[in-house]
Parts: sequence; structure tokens; C-alpha cells
Amino acid sequence: MGLLQAINLLLACVIGSGIFISAKTVLEYSGSYGLSILVWIFCGLLCIMGALCYAELGCAYVSSGGDYTYLKTAFGDFAGFVRVWIEVVLSRPMIVVLSVLTASNYLVYWFYSTCPPPVSLVKCLSSFLLLIVAAINLSSAVWTNHLHSVCNYFKIGSLLIVVGVGIYQIFRGRTENFRDPFENSSYSKITKALYAGLFPYSGWNYLNNAIDDLKNPPKTLPRAIVISLLLCIFIYLLTFSSYFTALTPYEILISDATAVSFSERVFPVLLYVIPIGVTMSCIGAASGNIFTIGQMFNVAGRDGLMPHIMAMKHYKSNVPMIAMLFEVIVSFVFLFFMSNIDRLIICCGMINWIGILLASVALIVLRYTQPDVVRPIRIPLFVPILFILILIVLIVASAWTDSENITTSLILLSTAIPGYIIGVMWKKKPTSFTKQYNSFARTLQKLFFVVTDEHVE
Repeated sequence: MGLLQAINLLLACVIGSGIFISAKTVLEYSGSYGLSILVWIFCGLLCIMGALCYAELGCAYVSSGGDYTYLKTAFGDFAGFVRVWIEVVLSRPMIVVLSVLTASNYLVYWFYSTCPPPVSLVKCLSSFLLLIVAAINLSSAVWTNHLHSVCNYFKIGSLLIVVGVGIYQIFRGRTENFRDPFENSSYSKITKALYAGLFPYSGWNYLNNAIDDLKNPPKTLPRAIVISLLLCIFIYLLTFSSYFTALTPYEILISDATAVSFSERVFPVLLYVIPIGVTMSCIGAASGNIFTIGQMFNVAGRDGLMPHIMAMKHYKSNVPMIAMLFEVIVSFVFLFFMSNIDRLIICCGMINWIGILLASVALIVLRYTQPDVVRPIRIPLFVPILFILILIVLIVASAWTDSENITTSLILLSTAIPGYIIGVMWKKKPTSFTKQYNSFARTLQKLFFVVTDEHVE
């Protein structure tokens, strides 16, 4: 995989439903167009710094386990387990729920364009979409890849329509919303705006999991990261700015489907096009997060930090069915007990960035504890230090200004402790418990036809 292929892969991982989900939230907590633009730029540059840290780790410790491998190597099994727990029990299911909720809000916009849709209707539709995505993922990897391809076309098409309409509006002279860009700016909730702005950049560290396929990783990896994220910043700025060529800040804030409100205002015929495009983009994001979870389960299961049944795959389709089912079940839990989109974005961001902070600290620790490891990429020390300091300030500021969400995030994170104690530390489990678990695992194997890797056809 050369530079262009690496850039394409990273753009596919990063650009997704996030821009349709977070645009309203960024504006809500920053208060103005001008401050929102600064948030988008800052978040993109912060991700570039983090991605450079991951580039050094990825080239020095080549493993498909990614963050899990870095933390386990630097701090031991517990840190590795926490990172896996964050990813498979918290972060991924939250992103799946955010995606299906956003898709549902866009679909029901046709019937509730003048008022908020009923919460029960959105949840029921989200459940239906989640079941459809789960069924496709569990049935065949080939069908899932076809779904991802179709969703990518819809995603690109939707963004091109929004940006194209925005440029058309600017040529028509519709720039009144840009005249006083910092009017009504609010700094009291800027940390919430930052977490919302970071969410659409999620996925910038996924290229590390494909490092084995890169040609000349020391050169290709950092170049692909910087070019891809600079392109993301540019695309997000264009998309976000396009909204303001047709909608006032107030109209953006009261809309549950900003892209549809925007397109409808300029070309009413797009009312029947944009919801489908955004819905398919969100479905693709939900499916992608379920589909790619198997590898981390596989590595953690091999190391004894996750039940071995999670790493098993269907003997013909090579689909990690139990791992995917687990993700879907946890996603349903979040859907019915934590379905506020803004809160999900912020809590998901807090949890995910705590994990990224730990990985960045691991980079510095490993430089001193394992100095003899060959590091094809060695970034200047001030980059990880500055990155770590910014994340610490962001997390501490969140604790000060948004105690409710940081408390929720820490409570969710703390669930990893009993999980580690019961699942990993407790070696001498009662014989009856072990027998029941083995019996349950065998039942799942027979029911879903899953086997270990060496038995997959």
C-alpha cells in the first residue's frame, strides 16, 4: 500500500457521519461561527500531533492490536485490558448508537420538519437500523464490504452536494452570516465544543492497524497522516461554512437534521435526497465500527485478556460472530439508557481521549524503558509532551466545567476494574463456574458455528 492508497484508507476511516452529527453541537457550545471555525482547526491540528505520536509507536511496535499493544508493553496487562475495554465496551458501541440515532433523525425529518420527532419513534427506528446492520455484518463479510462501498458513495455524494450548494450560495452573495463571525461567542463551555469537534476526526489512528501493508512505513505513515488530516480539516471547514450560507446560527441550532434544513432552504428538491445520503453514511459508520472490532478481540483473546470465545470466527465466512453480537448487545444498552446525542458525543470523546492520553504517555515511557528498540520514526520529544499537556488541560477543564459528563465517563471507565479482577486476575475460579462457562462457550460454538483461527476454511 503506497502513499495514495494510505491517504484513501485514512480518509475513508475519518470522514463519515461525524460531520453531520457534530456540526450543530460545536456551534451550540462555542456560540458563534468564528469560534466554531477555530475549534475545527484546533481539533484537526491536535489530531495531527496525536497521529505523529502513533506513527512512532506503530513503526516501533508493529501489531494489529494498536493501542492495546502499546499500553500492554509499557504498563502491563491491566493498562492493555483497560484500552480494550474502552474500545469494545464503551467507545465503539457509543459511536454505533450515535450513528443510528443520527440516521433516524434524518429519516423522520420528512414527517417532523417543523417540530422535534417523538423520542420513542427515533429509538424504534434506530433499533430497526441497528438490527439491519447487525444482520448484514453477521451474515457475510462480502455483503458487509458491499454495504461499506455503497455507503461511501452516498457519504461522498452528500458532502459534495452540501459543499457545492454552499459555493453556489457564496457566488450569489449570501454571506450575511459571516459579517460578524465572533458575535455571541461563548467560552464557558468550550471544552464541550472541543470534544464535539474532535469526534468527526475519530479514526485517525486506524492506519496503525494496517501498518504491515504499508510500503516504507517510516516515510509513508507520517506523510499519509498529515496529508489526510489536512484534507479533513479543509473538507470540514467547507461543509460547516456552507451551512451558514443559507441558515442563521439559530436555525442550525433548532434543526435536528442540519444538512437537510440547509439543502431544503436552497433547493427544496434536495429534501428527498440528502436524508438518504446522510442515513447511508451513518449506517456505514455503524457497520464499520461493528465490522472492525474483531481484530482487537482476537489479539486480546490470544493474550488471555478477553474470553477466548470472543476471538472465534465462523468456520466459512471468517466473521467473528460472538464479538459482533456482543457489540450489538452493548449498543442496544446505550441506545435505551443513554440516547442523548450531545451527551453521547461528549462522553465518548472523554473516554476515547483518556485512552489516547495513556498511549501518548506510553511513547515517552517506552523510550526510556526500552531504548534499544529500533524506532524508524522518532518524532521530537516536545511533540508528545505538548500533546499530553493539551489533553491533560482538556480533561481537567472538563472536570471543572462539565462535572456531570466527566463523572459519567469515569464511572463507565471504572467498570473495567471488576471486569479485570473477575476475568483476568481471578485465576483459580470454582470448578463449577469453569464447567458452566465451558458449557456455555461450547453451546455458542455449536449455535453460531464458530471456531479458532486455525480451523477457519
